[in-house]
Amino acid sequence: MNYRFKTINLQEDFATCCQFRRDAHVVNFGSDQGFDSKLPAYKKQIQEAIDYLPLGNCHLWADKEIIGQTEMKFTDDPKVGYVGLLYLVPEYRGNGIGELLHQHSVEVFSAANKAEIQSSVGQSNNPALSFYQKHGWKSQKPSTSSDEMTLMKYAL
Repeated sequence: MNYRFKTINLQEDFATCCQFRRDAHVVNFGSDQGFDSKLPAYKKQIQEAIDYLPLGNCHLWADKEIIGQTEMKFTDDPKVGYVGLLYLVPEYRGNGIGELLHQHSVEVFSAANKAEIQSSVGQSNNPALSFYQKHGWKSQKPSTSSDEMTLMKYAL
């Protein structure tokens, strides 16, 4: 199988972005309640992120199929990068492919001379928390963004 990262093409793949985001929202919060109201703002936010950090906002392709997505941005702290999403479709989870997503975030933020990566994960999202911990991320509870979230940090 040939895996590669390619900057998200919103004109062609916005529906896929929404599908992946919705699934991540359900996993983190237990439902998709309130998700649809965020879609107009999401399209604008992801386009701005792509324009600003194209290598951080990518789809992971397996041959001709999109199987994952990364969403990354810089923070106000010049030493910190932020991962908004490391997503892998369910049928590809649990077999080591998630390592590609983690490694991609490390490469993007290392190239930008960041010292740390942060990401917020739902406190009930045990598979994601385990994934981050397995890859050396440390948890800080609670996240500054929500009491339902755990802030994960990875030192570069």
